[in-house]
Amino acid sequence: MSTRDHPDWWRPMGGQNSQDSTLERRSLIWNDNDVEAPDAPPASHTGIYYKGKFFPRGCRGKIEEIQIYSIRAAAGQIWLWVTPFPGLGPIHELTLTPGLAWGWHGVAVEEMWNYDSMYIFITGCSPSVSWGYDEEQPHDGHESVTWTPPISDVANRPFFRVVYTAETPGDVPVSGIVNVIEIPSVATRITEALSILCNNGAPSTVVAAMGAGTFLEVRVNFETSVTPTAGAPPAAVTYMVTVYVDGIATVHASNRDLTQSAVATAGRSSVGEFYQITVADPAYDITVLTLRMPLKFQMSLYVELYQSSGAAVDADVWVNANMIR
Repeated sequence: MSTRDHPDWWRPMGGQNSQDSTLERRSLIWNDNDVEAPDAPPASHTGIYYKGKFFPRGCRGKIEEIQIYSIRAAAGQIWLWVTPFPGLGPIHELTLTPGLAWGWHGVAVEEMWNYDSMYIFITGCSPSVSWGYDEEQPHDGHESVTWTPPISDVANRPFFRVVYTAETPGDVPVSGIVNVIEIPSVATRITEALSILCNNGAPSTVVAAMGAGTFLEVRVNFETSVTPTAGAPPAAVTYMVTVYVDGIATVHASNRDLTQSAVATAGRSSVGEFYQITVADPAYDITVLTLRMPLKFQMSLYVELYQSSGAAVDADVWVNANMIR
């Protein structure tokens, strides 16, 4: 069954009476002009990205594949983010390879989608690839990396479709105050960056993740044997990590914060530790800074390192988070 649109449940709460709520739906969600291969679409973009399409209801179920009406003149691809709504980081990052003729070309997903809405966003498109759209109503085009639909580009319909099995027949909307269970997520090491050059007295950025979830921990090993202050780090030297949540500097944690002292060379606080370890073979010293704090993020998470030991040092960085899936 193909479903271009379907009414809200029980007008307004219960759902359409003709749909058996115990059976899954196998459907196609779409909003286009019914174009089929090998016809060209009414209009197309070539090599254009940072554009998307929003389906606000009825998207919970197993996604078989996402399709874009597209063509490529040579080797090329389209890169996609899939997320519940504009403003949230990607749940899926996909790569679609169009065919050499106009058609509904897809990328397999084969995963459950646990959200009622879906936003599909093109983050990259090869110069040899074109994809279709038109300017007929109902419009659902969005634009820009900031996920904002400017007035200049909302009056169109990107030709994207989603193929479903195990789709629910609909869900009752909820409002007000409710008790909730956190959305299922995966505990994962989202970044393991080794031998990052950390200059003296200047910040060094380590990009951790694009997506949504909860930051858990960052551990940094500064390889301080080569610095003028090798050995136990003196109080005059600063070692610091800054966590950026959705582009905003949210937490700054230095050795003074973690040791809870302006003079201590090692110690701990309720959110982490600062100390030094010595490795015997080969012999070298490592200054360790660990920060633990449950920080929610919707779009991006990255950390920035800083040290003032007097010389550039290498640093190994590990970042752990619960990522929404």
